[in-house]
Amino acid sequence: MMDTIYNILTRQSLRLSLFALVLTCNTAVFAQDEFEEEVETFKAPKRKAVVDKNTLITIQGVVTDKVSQKPIAGVRVQTLQDERYTGMTNADGKFVMKVPDYATSLYLQTPRYSAQQVAIIRNDSTQVISVQMYSDAFSPMYENGNSYTAKNSFNAQGNYVTIDDEIQNNLGADIRSIARSGNSAIGDVMFIRGLNSLNANAQPLIIVDGVEFDMQRNRESLHLGNVFNMLSTLSPEDIDKVEVLKNATALYGARGANGVVIITTKRGHSMATRIDAKISAGVTLQPKQHTMMNASQYRSYAVEQLGTIPGLELRNNTDLSYKFLRDNPDDYYYHTYHNNTDWTDFVYRTAMTQNYSINVQGGDDVGMYNLSVGYVNAKNTIKESSFDRINVRFNTDINILTNLKTKIDMSFSRTNNYVYDDGILSDLGSGTITSPGFLSWIKSPMLYPYQYNTYVSDFTSLLCGADDLFSQVGERYSLANPLTLFENGEGDNKNKVENTFFNVAVMPTYEFNKNWKATTHFSYYLNRNSQRYYRPYEGMPSYTIANLGTVTAMTASLFAKETNIISNTHVDWNDKFGAHDIAATAGFRYNYFSYDGNDLETQFTNKTGNDKNPYLDAGAANYPTVTGANDAWKQMQWYISGDYNYATKYYATVSLMAEGNSRFGKNANSGIRLFGVKAAIFPSIQLGWVMTNEDWFPKTKALNYLKLTAGFDVSGNDDISNYAARTSFNSVRFNYNSIGMQLTNIGNDEVKWETTQKWNYGLTANFLDNRLGFNFTYFMHKTLDLLALKTFDHPIAGINNYWVNDGTLINKGFEIGVNGKPVVTKDWNLEAGLTIAHYKNKVTKLANGSYTTSVYGDNNIITQVGSPAAQFYGYQTAGVFATDADAKAAGNGTYLKFKDAAGADNNFTAGDIHFIDQNNDGYIDDKDKVVLGDPNPDIYGNIFATLKWKRFSLNMGFYYCLGNDVYNYSKSVLNSGASLYNQQVAEVGRWRYEGQVTNMPKAAFGDPKGNNRFSDRWIEDGSYLRLKTLSITYQIPIPESWQTWLQGLSVWGEAHNLFTITKYTGLDPEFSAGNSIYYQGVDRGNLAQSRAFTIGLKINL
Repeated sequence: MMDTIYNILTRQSLRLSLFALVLTCNTAVFAQDEFEEEVETFKAPKRKAVVDKNTLITIQGVVTDKVSQKPIAGVRVQTLQDERYTGMTNADGKFVMKVPDYATSLYLQTPRYSAQQVAIIRNDSTQVISVQMYSDAFSPMYENGNSYTAKNSFNAQGNYVTIDDEIQNNLGADIRSIARSGNSAIGDVMFIRGLNSLNANAQPLIIVDGVEFDMQRNRESLHLGNVFNMLSTLSPEDIDKVEVLKNATALYGARGANGVVIITTKRGHSMATRIDAKISAGVTLQPKQHTMMNASQYRSYAVEQLGTIPGLELRNNTDLSYKFLRDNPDDYYYHTYHNNTDWTDFVYRTAMTQNYSINVQGGDDVGMYNLSVGYVNAKNTIKESSFDRINVRFNTDINILTNLKTKIDMSFSRTNNYVYDDGILSDLGSGTITSPGFLSWIKSPMLYPYQYNTYVSDFTSLLCGADDLFSQVGERYSLANPLTLFENGEGDNKNKVENTFFNVAVMPTYEFNKNWKATTHFSYYLNRNSQRYYRPYEGMPSYTIANLGTVTAMTASLFAKETNIISNTHVDWNDKFGAHDIAATAGFRYNYFSYDGNDLETQFTNKTGNDKNPYLDAGAANYPTVTGANDAWKQMQWYISGDYNYATKYYATVSLMAEGNSRFGKNANSGIRLFGVKAAIFPSIQLGWVMTNEDWFPKTKALNYLKLTAGFDVSGNDDISNYAARTSFNSVRFNYNSIGMQLTNIGNDEVKWETTQKWNYGLTANFLDNRLGFNFTYFMHKTLDLLALKTFDHPIAGINNYWVNDGTLINKGFEIGVNGKPVVTKDWNLEAGLTIAHYKNKVTKLANGSYTTSVYGDNNIITQVGSPAAQFYGYQTAGVFATDADAKAAGNGTYLKFKDAAGADNNFTAGDIHFIDQNNDGYIDDKDKVVLGDPNPDIYGNIFATLKWKRFSLNMGFYYCLGNDVYNYSKSVLNSGASLYNQQVAEVGRWRYEGQVTNMPKAAFGDPKGNNRFSDRWIEDGSYLRLKTLSITYQIPIPESWQTWLQGLSVWGEAHNLFTITKYTGLDPEFSAGNSIYYQGVDRGNLAQSRAFTIGLKINL
């Protein structure tokens, strides 16, 4: 008795305590004069019994197992989208139930089976429904409703370091997801249905539990090739569902044009305490490597290259001054310069990954909770680089009073990314090369990383410094020892990116009655990002800053803090009037972002101290650079939406949003003035028709389900500088000394959002007793008022352009999905399918007409009216001139020519590239450039299959991308024949004598003829088919005596990137050099993806 009284008191105390907490957090909404009055306000209303005024009929049916044909007992049968009319199958699988005379469809569900919809004839009590249900081993095909917008979703498995990989594996045709590199922490570049913008962000909006994530795609990173990925702050094990919205995004306003990815984290669903624990470990193998020249080949190449340096000739005995040419084994330097080193053996490794997580959920009738804790440590295949994350998440759902409930969520994560520069600089002369991967390719194989001791006649453990192979040529040709970079650059205060993320959210809902309710969502998050960069003293060559001096080391730090506050309050109403089901929502959303960043970089002129205890003095003798950002931007959104459904046959949604945005100009040239600000208007209408629910449609197993959809909506893109509408000045430092103010932007108070109009038409069908599913969607997007920098006729204080809205981009395409169940038996079940997506974009209007962009080249990306955006633009070639006669005949009886920097004519001769003279004027210049390729694919998508046998499950997932061209920038550097860097072994076949037939031009230091200019030599077919995932899972049988405490036990193994079919000659056909659309298909030599293998154990208590 006492225990009962104690439990009652405890429960009521918890109710009142939580009630007080919510009232404290939401005083603006719930404040009253007296506490007693507050309690009275939220007393449960007296409910009256509902009198059903609908005309009812009796229907009956039988439900059986598809495989055994045996009846299934305990199946819940209800009218679709109406739980008031429900029945249950008996031991014979039969059911008899009453439904309204307008009902057109039933919904059936039971554990261990996939839910189903089945069409019925209205007002026909003579019909007998026969349903065969499939095992839940197959993917779900139906839900308790009908979706009529273009969206897709999946339930996360949580087996990856970040959720990016699962998005690509499950939504391959819905999202074109491109891994940035083999460093999984930096995530993917994502595009939904092609490109909807040119100069603004073209990637989707990310929403996590109703909170917008600022992905910081345009923020600075100290390390080359590194990108901060906000999704890396989330543990995939915490994620319940990922959904992509491809249209009907008007309610996301000026950030919905590129589609929306909605991530929902796990919540408590069981009153019984459940504990899920998962542990996994895996290895990632070393990635594929370029085949570089060996020591002998490189020595020959280097000697030939030195002979092409103007003013530097090998004659008499001066060659002895090059130590690597001394061939006497007794020479002091012989062993230092006579090796055959593969530097990749010292830079790359097989990497280990560990992943641990525990999830606890439970509750009672007062509240439910879900608590998760996770830790992951993932080494990269570049030595001394890794990623780790610790995260904690606590989600609760609390019933404070009968009509008042709330969600209270908190999450915390901390990530550490130990990184070095990755990839190849766009300008190799702009600084010291500090990318270990790049160094491992271009470092001379004649050298060895460790010092040689002549007294012991062996190499020691002492690391070599920067090489002096070509000290006679100049210091800029010295390269760092990558092992010394690892040794002296490793440390918490050196090369590290640390991020801390904290979020708290409260979402109370008050139900006035069965039709009306009000909800407010308040969220606050803080994201702190700290980056450190260190270029050591030792082992690194010095670097000369033109007209200033020589620097030996560099340190940099960047600290950024971003806060986000969201308040979203809405009132919801719904009711049923016979066959008419109506719902409406009206609300107001306020979103506030603040970003504060500070970046200090100092290059040091002398070597003071050592790398283990460096003396970092940013004095006058050094070269400091200080930059930063202090940005704030806000949204105010008013929205209303209405949903209508007639007899679960005809569906319609109409919505309207008005948005005021601090990024808009105060005199924006469209929209309406609302509450003193200029507001954008975003309407939407979506329609659906389930044809199989019509009485006249044949009720046949040949065609179980057929739905048509159509929609139109308008959304926007506000990804523009926070100061585009304002004239602004920045402080600047000239020659690292003088400080002043400089005009940096000319404001345009008429600048506004980009507007994207979306048309969507879809068809969904299930055939052959639900064994075959098919869907098809056609879409057309039209983006108006493209954000662009328009050129001034007369520059102002050095500023030559300003932001305007001028331009149009059209994007069309289709998506196809096919899913089938070819094998359905008691022990064997096979499901397979594929998805296909296609888009084609065309620019129809531009502010300044056609323009070019320089991306790892010189004006090599063109965007022009009437063509797709961001195409590769350069010179066509016809091989290498084998003889002087061939070269002389190429230019209308004389040599083809080009003009050098001084304006003098120069001839292309034997051994040079034969560039096509498009206009036949005898000169190779910009007039001969043509479109060389398009990085946008023709089609892309997934191929997948799941095979289940008893307790075993085998899953296989392919990803493919076909018809996309890529720019192999790595090849243009490693096959240039124009530097003293080691080259790919293909350089052995370079042109060396009259009459030699080859596709590799002659070696020439500095490329005086421009043989390596941007041309079709570097454009390749980037198509590929990759087995992304192959996994096997085994459910271990649980002894009956253990089942009181052990609910499940499974082991699994998974392999990634097992093989790739491609013609691409680079290391990896999947890459992206940046977030902008102009960086699509540019291979800048980032860490390649490689094979990975993981095993894991999951325990359910």
